[in-house]
Amino acid sequence: MTKMKSTPDTLRRVGVLSVLLSLSAGAAAHHSAVAFDQSKTITVTGSVTRFVWRNPHMAINMEVRNAAGQAELWKIEGPGTTVLGQRGFSKEAIGDGDTITVVVHPLKSGEPGGLLQAVTLADGKTYALTDDYAAATPAQQQVRRTIPSLVEYEPPPAGETWQQREQKTRPPQLPLVNEDPRQTGPGALDPDHLAKSWPKAPFDLTGTWAFRGEEDYRANYGSYEFKPQPALTPKGQAFYDEYMKHARAGERYGEPTAQCYPAGMPRLMTRYGSLMMLQYPTAIFMISRLNNEYRVVWLDGRGREPDSARDRNWNGESLGRWEGDTLVVETIGFTAENHLVQQGVKTGEQLKIVERIRMLNDGNTMVTEYVMTDPEHWVGEWRHVKFRDRILRADVREATCLPADNELLPGL
Repeated sequence: MTKMKSTPDTLRRVGVLSVLLSLSAGAAAHHSAVAFDQSKTITVTGSVTRFVWRNPHMAINMEVRNAAGQAELWKIEGPGTTVLGQRGFSKEAIGDGDTITVVVHPLKSGEPGGLLQAVTLADGKTYALTDDYAAATPAQQQVRRTIPSLVEYEPPPAGETWQQREQKTRPPQLPLVNEDPRQTGPGALDPDHLAKSWPKAPFDLTGTWAFRGEEDYRANYGSYEFKPQPALTPKGQAFYDEYMKHARAGERYGEPTAQCYPAGMPRLMTRYGSLMMLQYPTAIFMISRLNNEYRVVWLDGRGREPDSARDRNWNGESLGRWEGDTLVVETIGFTAENHLVQQGVKTGEQLKIVERIRMLNDGNTMVTEYVMTDPEHWVGEWRHVKFRDRILRADVREATCLPADNELLPGL
């Protein structure tokens, strides 16, 4: 059932059971927020058909019965996991088939959908996502609710300098402090954290690295793939057989990157094109030439994020430690959505990758020993060794995957 409510009444009703949450105006300024009528709210109850817990936006799809008793698909947009995790919300809060009630700013088009303001879960617990306008005048509140592109320009005070502007808009306390409970310690690049006395690293990966394809030995080592592959489980084998049937017929099949999904781990580390690394005592940051994908290896001894709050993704959560002259990296926390180890071999949430990284050839070759396990898709440990070589006069340039461009490619 769909009901129209005035904003105060709706949020007052929702607030009875609520854990009242604060969402900054900046976080609400979505790229698509112009599509929503933020002067109205609608209360909608329905059955969840899909829940996506991911940055930059949470998404809920739900089946709602309209006034005529017909099923409608409502698509609800919410903030990212950082905002929600900061308030105690987790990916386990909503499951497929749950009956939930949401308060949304509706789409201006009148189509079923909206921008999440509050949600009452199947267990009766309610979370309200509201801007905090307590210190603002009514006129300021309205401006903050309006998308910047729709706010008419008003000249600032005559003669105002940028220094005066900075002073009047300055946060009450600097530096800012992140309140996300998933961040239990300092950030890797916090100045005080970096300034601590860290042990000297055996080597520094800062630089740009090219993948060694070993093309003349592709049959032996697989080039950018991992050969030989282990015995697959029935689930893994079924996908592999279907892939090979299409591949032998010259057809593209089951390739998520063609749809602009990230390549993810371990493919990120075994793709041609430059891989830029920036090493600090607390973390190693990587940017790949392959669609500018980002990976970080934490080195500061932090613990793992709780699984209930984890934003499962294609590169996972990598924690590194030094063992003599070897960097040992353990990565978990992967998504099962459109994630391949290599063509024809799927992987998912049970994937664990252990990398042992050393330096050869006067610091110009990085050798990585991989041990990969995923009992859902293959049997036992999958082991392999890959090389990357330092490359000079090479920088990572912008590379953006665009679905419209991919549609121009043959066979897609």
